[in-house]
Amino acid sequence: MTNFLYQLEIDFKRIILRNPAFFMFDLAMPLTFYLLFTKALPQYSNTMQWKVDYLVSMAIYGILLGSIMTVAHTLSSDIDRKFTLFIDLSPFPKLMYYIEMIIIFEVLNLLCLVGIGLAGILVNNLTLPTKVWILLLVLIPIMSLPLVLLGILISSFKDSNVINALANILVFPMAICSGLWWPLSVLPQWLQKIGKVTPTYYISNLSNNILHGNSINYNSLVGLIIWFVVLVLALGISYIFTSKRIEKTDEEVFKKARIISKLRRTSPLFLVTMVISSSKCVTYIAHYYA
Repeated sequence: MTNFLYQLEIDFKRIILRNPAFFMFDLAMPLTFYLLFTKALPQYSNTMQWKVDYLVSMAIYGILLGSIMTVAHTLSSDIDRKFTLFIDLSPFPKLMYYIEMIIIFEVLNLLCLVGIGLAGILVNNLTLPTKVWILLLVLIPIMSLPLVLLGILISSFKDSNVINALANILVFPMAICSGLWWPLSVLPQWLQKIGKVTPTYYISNLSNNILHGNSINYNSLVGLIIWFVVLVLALGISYIFTSKRIEKTDEEVFKKARIISKLRRTSPLFLVTMVISSSKCVTYIAHYYA
């Protein structure tokens, strides 16, 4: 447990505190949209209720960016910089690495939600009961778990070009189809049907139930749970195949290493090199302590 907390602290500093651009990107886009539609284009936001609804939509949009694009890019960067290889070679389990990534990005989602909420309070003078704010701050990050899992699944493709393409293909159409940018009713019927099965639609629907004090929409809750289960299974399958491929690669590498080691032991040049290196080492130590 101590090792897990220590590694969690290191990765939190590495990903968020030492690289604030990620957080600023996830916050800047939805915040710009929110201020644009509520201040620069007031004809679209005549009522306070609309401003509150749109704040929740933009908060979910920020979480969508952080959960898919930022998660996928971060994990892809860890692969490119061989950080995941360090995890594979260390006693720290790979599963714990993914769990701590989920925790870190859930914190990032919470910070994004707080940032947009503060903008609504300070700029548009929004007022909501404290209970509603607490429920939104607690439940929206929890409901965004399928989005984080989707980002992790995309990162398993490893190729950065494929990851960028998949993240863009998923994020922006999902934001449009699920009614985060504008009301779902303005979209064609066929696009509405697609939007109503996306996880962002379920999150938005459940968040609006909390916001307006309505009873929970169980269809949305079940849909979100189905997304979570399917993505967990997909990640499990991906992890199994990846582990088998790594084990096969390791066996080949160790086999080649043993062959090279045997050749070096029987090579006169290798023995001469070892003697010279040892004598240099002894000379250096003697000179150091003289």
